[in-house]
Amino acid sequence: MVKAMKLDIIIPAYNAHDTIDITLNSIMNQKEIDDFQVILVDDCSNHDYSEFVKKYSIYFPIQEVKTKVNGGPGVARNVGMENSSSPYIVFIDSDDYFAGEFALIHLYNKIVETNSDLVISDFIYERDQERLVKTHNYVWLHGKIFKRAFLENHHISFNNSRANEDNGFVRLIFLLNAKIEFLEEVTYCYHENPNSITRRNNRLYGFTGLEGFSYNMCWALEEALKRGADKHFLVSNTMNFLVTMYFYYMEYDGKYDIEKIIDWSKNLLDFYERFPNYQLTNDTIQFFVNIKRQQYIDSNTPYHDFLSIREFIQKIKDR
Repeated sequence: MVKAMKLDIIIPAYNAHDTIDITLNSIMNQKEIDDFQVILVDDCSNHDYSEFVKKYSIYFPIQEVKTKVNGGPGVARNVGMENSSSPYIVFIDSDDYFAGEFALIHLYNKIVETNSDLVISDFIYERDQERLVKTHNYVWLHGKIFKRAFLENHHISFNNSRANEDNGFVRLIFLLNAKIEFLEEVTYCYHENPNSITRRNNRLYGFTGLEGFSYNMCWALEEALKRGADKHFLVSNTMNFLVTMYFYYMEYDGKYDIEKIIDWSKNLLDFYERFPNYQLTNDTIQFFVNIKRQQYIDSNTPYHDFLSIREFIQKIKDR
């Protein structure tokens, strides 16, 4: 009989042969937890990962599964979930690593002790010589553990988009009123690859990625609506997403074709206006704007405050 595991660790991998040793080594070094398995998902790489499976199989259960076509990390993670069965799931990218020897046991203990659907820990964002600690992050998958029962009960999986698909996945969980707890410890290190599209294109991806953000926020809102989520909560979050686009519009002024942000925001505004009985007061909208403005000030991110949120929304309407 195959031993039932407590935890599945899913790794999407595409031509990650130069980095995945670091990822698997950080798993091998985990202490106080041994009832886990690793599902390494080969997303149509140039060659397989059998050498790594053989190398690490003496330390922990590990299997390689393959996608039928190169579908991106979201599709690969879906394949990983389909080939796993443990009650809890952790995702890690193939060029990242767990921070410290007790990362997994801290995540596991927190979600079990609190009976939560999702636990969000702190993680390190590593870029060049810079190491920033990210806290209470609802966007990325880094430093999170998920309860499988919640995902299955609400039929939650990743969509097929290749940008911000992790944000859509986590936001859908949030919009469905999951029980979320925070672990005030660093469990994960995200390493920004200097050869990634983000770096090669001089941060242009940060701008064009807003199209993926808008798409995934609309996707999460629509999927949450289908599942009976509270409409006032959905509309409130929609305005929050629009405020985010509003500040990016001003941040990228003079750098890129910011009128594209207006087009990318159209579906968000359409969703918001679909529910007139749940729309927010001007004071509440301004409250969201003030919070976001303070975040920009605190992070020293430059932006040009050249139009109001109402003018931004009107520009979308006029499209």
